[in-house]
Amino acid sequence: MSKQEIRVKKAHIALMKHPETALYSGVMLMGKSEVVDSGCPTAYTDGVNKVYGRKFLEGVDSEPKVRGLVLHENLHVALKQLPRGKDMFEENRKLANIAADMVVNNIIEDIKGTVTGSSERIVALPDGAVYDPMFQNWSMREVYNYLKKHCKGGKKGKGGQPGEKGNDPGKGGSQDNDDDGDIIEINGKKYDISNADEHDLGNLKDLTHEQVKEINDA
Repeated sequence: MSKQEIRVKKAHIALMKHPETALYSGVMLMGKSEVVDSGCPTAYTDGVNKVYGRKFLEGVDSEPKVRGLVLHENLHVALKQLPRGKDMFEENRKLANIAADMVVNNIIEDIKGTVTGSSERIVALPDGAVYDPMFQNWSMREVYNYLKKHCKGGKKGKGGQPGEKGNDPGKGGSQDNDDDGDIIEINGKKYDISNADEHDLGNLKDLTHEQVKEINDA
């Protein structure tokens, strides 16, 4: 394994051992977790599998942030945000991305535990992560509805159908196909979301209700 694969594997082991994150072990073991050289500018999940861009990982400058990134992707899966939020992603992909990230990043920021025998936090938010304590304990849909009313920027973020060209990070597309930039403003605070992780709904496009239920049961 290369250095970045080793970092992701170590992150999994540390998270599965820590009392504050061990609960997510089953989700971490579900599907594939891989580091890729192309087709993934940051990181993404399709609701089961988790993919990390090698170049992006190389820019993550600490192991708590790597663990935070790994937990971030797995929380999207644990909370079933892709199958449950499919309508939101189809309506406005950019705001749905932000809403999903606000929820999981609040959970990550709440975890204050440290690595055994060290003062190093078990998880930390990667640089540029969208976070606002206002959304503590909100659901993705509650955040999304709030953003639709109050967010400046991202209003035109029509995401198209899942798996359409330009919307499938697994094919090298961006996470949205709008043209209103990557700066959004929420309650007077500006966020640059150009390095936000992505969400691949391509695999959900043709799933039957029964197949989605199987994923949720797993």
